[in-house]
Amino acid sequence: MKKIAGVVLLVSLSLISVVQAFAEDQDSVQVKKSSFSVGLKYLSNNVYLGRIDSANIMYLVPTIGYYHKSGLHISASLSYQLDAGVNKIDAVSIEGGYDFKIGENFSGGLSAEKYYYDMNSMSLNSVNNFGLSSNFSYDFSLFSLSAGAGLAFNDKTDIISDFGLAKSIEVGKFAIEPTLKLNAGTQNYYNSFLVAGKSHLTGNKGHGKGLGSVKSAGKGNSGTTTTTTTTTTETYTVVQASRYKILDYEISVPVSYNFHNFQFELSPTYSIPENAATILSSAGTVKREVISNHFVLQLGVTYKF
Repeated sequence: MKKIAGVVLLVSLSLISVVQAFAEDQDSVQVKKSSFSVGLKYLSNNVYLGRIDSANIMYLVPTIGYYHKSGLHISASLSYQLDAGVNKIDAVSIEGGYDFKIGENFSGGLSAEKYYYDMNSMSLNSVNNFGLSSNFSYDFSLFSLSAGAGLAFNDKTDIISDFGLAKSIEVGKFAIEPTLKLNAGTQNYYNSFLVAGKSHLTGNKGHGKGLGSVKSAGKGNSGTTTTTTTTTTETYTVVQASRYKILDYEISVPVSYNFHNFQFELSPTYSIPENAATILSSAGTVKREVISNHFVLQLGVTYKF
């Protein structure tokens, strides 16, 4: 895994150098001022690639970042879980990257992100500890096409990619961008989630790790009935977790409003998961990953200075 991360990081840095040099030669990089930003975001449910395990996970996410005029940036965020009965810092992340634009229509970015999750986090992506990603977009005026690819590092590396179609509409200080998106990739993260004992399949009811238990009854020498509790050791694995496949489709209509240095955002998203995983237990039973459509609402405000 470390070797893969090193190779990908080296390739990413090389791409940054090539893109920056090309952009400067074309004299088309937009001149921007360096700035700081602070923000606060509310997420109604943490849906990862169209999926949740069992519990609804609401987050309040404060962020802070620095954006250099060259396109380089660094930011940090904290995810505070707001669900009933669970109020805690669930994750902290640090992200750094480079954004660029060539001409009026082509833009892109490369980034790396380090995650620190609470050991009892119920988030499906809590097994990921590091990620590398890239994104590219071309504006055709009538619509824009986007594509992205990345690596998510857990017990075994996942390949994740996305493809999108969007239309940007500006009405005064409002910007509306209806978007269709497809996510595809591997599901090693889900296998790691099961192995870690975080899933409802292993007895987790939404408040941390745990394994199920069974009760056995019998009569002792005194003739009284005694009951003992035995922890099960049944384990689960995802069949062909490394197989690349479509994971979900997303329909969203992000709306943003700018007022002086403030930007307010509303982003409703409807996720339609595909290709449920096949799960094999150590007892030989076969289950199917439980998937269902999800509506997610994201609200946010950002202040730049």
